[in-house]
Amino acid sequence: MPITQVSVFLDNHPGSLFETMSQLDKNKIKVFALSIADAGEFGLVRLITEEPEKATRLLEDAEFNLAKSKKNTEVTATFISEENTLSKITKILGDGGINIEYAYSSALHVEGKVALILRPSNVEQAEQMLTDNGVAVLSLGEIKKYFQ
Repeated sequence: MPITQVSVFLDNHPGSLFETMSQLDKNKIKVFALSIADAGEFGLVRLITEEPEKATRLLEDAEFNLAKSKKNTEVTATFISEENTLSKITKILGDGGINIEYAYSSALHVEGKVALILRPSNVEQAEQMLTDNGVAVLSLGEIKKYFQ
């Protein structure tokens, strides 16, 4: 099942990330993974949060500009480990004709494993391919559990 990601456009200037993060902190919403992509005068911040719907609502109410296309809101997650290496995961998807549009890792490290957040060209198909090849796909609930 795809994980909901929160994507926020920010002006590229000092303090803009603080403004976003302070809204989430003020409302006690945990951030499990973060990616920042620079696009000149603005940046795109992608977040995996404890409560994505609530985070989206709070940021919209604070007049932040959110990216809401499917490409910016649906991702999948898995662990990179000695058994399920990044090369194994990318080979499974590549051999299956799935493109990885972007990826980032989280601050989550569990027993030597790192959570990898992926935006494949087809999330559902990618998750099925990974599962069929013995690579566990993480739900938001599982990610929350590891952060408790």
